[in-house]
Amino acid sequence: MIRRSSRISKKKWVKMILYIITPLLIASTLVAVNHLKNNSEIVSKSQNEAIWFVLQLTKEYSEFVYQLQNYQFGNSSHDEMMIQYEILWSRFNTIVSNSQIMHFDQFKGAIDEINSHFERVKILELRLIALSSPQDTQPILQIFREDYEKLIVFLNYKFRLSSGDLGDRITAISEVETVIRYLLLTTLLMGALMTYLLLRESNSHHALAMKDSLTGIHNRLWLNQKLCELGQTNTSFHFYLIDLDGFKRINDTMGHHAGDELLIEVARRLSRLRCKHYCAARMGGDEFAVIELCQPTGDNSSCISEQLAEIFRKPAMFAGSFHPISASIGVSQFPKEAKSVSEVLKQADFAMYEVKQQGKDGLLHYRTLSSLPDNQRVMS
Repeated sequence: MIRRSSRISKKKWVKMILYIITPLLIASTLVAVNHLKNNSEIVSKSQNEAIWFVLQLTKEYSEFVYQLQNYQFGNSSHDEMMIQYEILWSRFNTIVSNSQIMHFDQFKGAIDEINSHFERVKILELRLIALSSPQDTQPILQIFREDYEKLIVFLNYKFRLSSGDLGDRITAISEVETVIRYLLLTTLLMGALMTYLLLRESNSHHALAMKDSLTGIHNRLWLNQKLCELGQTNTSFHFYLIDLDGFKRINDTMGHHAGDELLIEVARRLSRLRCKHYCAARMGGDEFAVIELCQPTGDNSSCISEQLAEIFRKPAMFAGSFHPISASIGVSQFPKEAKSVSEVLKQADFAMYEVKQQGKDGLLHYRTLSSLPDNQRVMS
């Protein structure tokens, strides 16, 4: 029996405990409810899920207004601001489109009000995209700030315990004083269990938010956080910006399914490079990125450059057969060449664009590009 127990994984052990405790808690609750002879309509539905989504929405809205203000003062880029807008858009869309979010119907008018704010946000999207200069930000920033404040006022009223929607339910709970003491222990236990489950779910959601849904490798959100982390610790690394050549033609002639197959194959190859200290991410579309950490010994040589060239020399299987593929790759190094994360991205993008100009299918280091005259720049 001891040997058998030792083979049970931690995850299964936790589930087994929950399966045992949960019925006991339910049975205890049912016994207590039997004493509520004239109070069978007492609150049994939790408001936690609806309130959690509202808190996440207000949090992301606040972060977006903050990012927009940072963009106005030149403390963040347009891309960073738009990433936060996309997160806000997703929060709105989850609430207004997901019928599985329980108990919102108990807050009369909440969905309609949230949807009206969502529509106003979507109307302003084109103006956000078209922002050409931080100096033009003030009018639209003011609109978003006012809309955010109105939403906060509404939600504070709608979801406070003294509002009409929840008042009747709180009153009903006050009528069961004779069983509250008995339920206290089970409530605390269930609260601890729910906290544990919510933490696990939150960690799972966080992991999913950092993955590209198509390829399974890291996404741009993860990449931005990783670059910021490396920049703050002044960690030396090589940054490879990879753009697939002719990807639009593949999509147009063979279909998007073929393009997806190619992206998945490229991601698979990038995730299997023979290097201990690296990570790969999909930036979006047909763009990928690879971060290679430099060795603590001070050796700045790369073990990835040749491998990247090699994986794009091999044909890839998509649309039912093998096809030749290639990529234009720009490389920059922090902090030897680029002194900031934004400069790393700019240098790698510039080098990648130069590869495109020279006929595609190659890898170019920014240091090579910057050290030669225009008429002598060559691929490295």
